[in-house]
Amino acid sequence: MADEQEKIAYLEERTSYELVMLNYTFMRLLISRPSTAEEQLDRNAYLESFGVHAWNLVAFPEKSPGDDRNASDYVPDFEAPDQARLQQVLSRLEKQILHATALRATAPQEKFTIDDARELYSWIVPAILRFQGQLGPSYRASLNVHGAVEALASGTGEAD
Repeated sequence: MADEQEKIAYLEERTSYELVMLNYTFMRLLISRPSTAEEQLDRNAYLESFGVHAWNLVAFPEKSPGDDRNASDYVPDFEAPDQARLQQVLSRLEKQILHATALRATAPQEKFTIDDARELYSWIVPAILRFQGQLGPSYRASLNVHGAVEALASGTGEAD
């Protein structure tokens, strides 16, 4: 029973939070029109935050080593939409945002952009909705995708 409670808590706390932050940062990116250096820094912060949450949600359907939860913990035969079209976007995301190394992207065509964010978002939303639709009733109630969006719209989404 403890495992069941842990799985529900993971959906309620971790996955729902990732969704709220993904939606929030994506919305902020779409309305951002920086005209000052400070506004450009805000846009960069939203893009980086979006990238981290997107990476976590793209990785969720995959089996990973360690104790991380993944979609198969809830839906054993879950198949996410094909990620093949995301490989270049994920490579740019990894180079620019996820690894602060000498490999960091510097050329404009190598950088993770708002267009890349759109590409990831357009993959993540259907994947999460497919996952939610295949969840059993107790898990489905714990992953309230629409509630996460509603909380964001009403301003009640909380950051950790």
